[in-house]
Amino acid sequence: MNAVTDSPNPSPSTLSIVVGLAFTDSDGPAFDQATRIAQRVPRSALHLVHVFHADLSEERSRDLIGHLRLYVNEKAAAAKGLRGMTVGIHLRAGQVVREIVQLAAEVQADLIVVGSQKGPHLKQWIMGSTAEKLVAGGPCSVLVASPRPTQPEKHEPAIEAPCSDCLRTRASSSGSHWWCERHSQHAKRAHVYSYQRELPLASHDSEVIPTGIDF
Repeated sequence: MNAVTDSPNPSPSTLSIVVGLAFTDSDGPAFDQATRIAQRVPRSALHLVHVFHADLSEERSRDLIGHLRLYVNEKAAAAKGLRGMTVGIHLRAGQVVREIVQLAAEVQADLIVVGSQKGPHLKQWIMGSTAEKLVAGGPCSVLVASPRPTQPEKHEPAIEAPCSDCLRTRASSSGSHWWCERHSQHAKRAHVYSYQRELPLASHDSEVIPTGIDF
């Protein structure tokens, strides 16, 4: 394994996130999700990594480090800065999953974020991919980020769009009521929920409400 790193000496971070970049359209959602999480925790560290199957020449490594630095600068500008965050850029040679996991171990990552293209079947979001292998063998939690579709997609099993009236009901009641009047008439035991606004939970919770529906 050969590694090239472009990063200042990292200070102790409260949250360490490894972001796998594949130079595809899925990189944007992975980077965006990682930064959203990191911005909520002071002194977070992002480690962006791309893995090659073969060793790179010194010149090619410099070019790619520059490309990744430019990418980060553009994303940071779009997000109006990444203040208080350490960003490391890593190029590694070897097997993709192993090198991402190795880097995560080296930086004591709390989270690995990778992008994944959505397929027509739900299982194709992660099955048979780098993401699936990371979920199975990663040393920490793994988040799979996918691009938001520009138009409704067909999936198997089918995923229905949420009812706009139900969304308004949940928002206006802070979760106390789950379904709109139309859908509440079809409630079944398929979906049971209970909300508690303070923790720890009370020993005797409020009434458990069935919210399953059958369209």
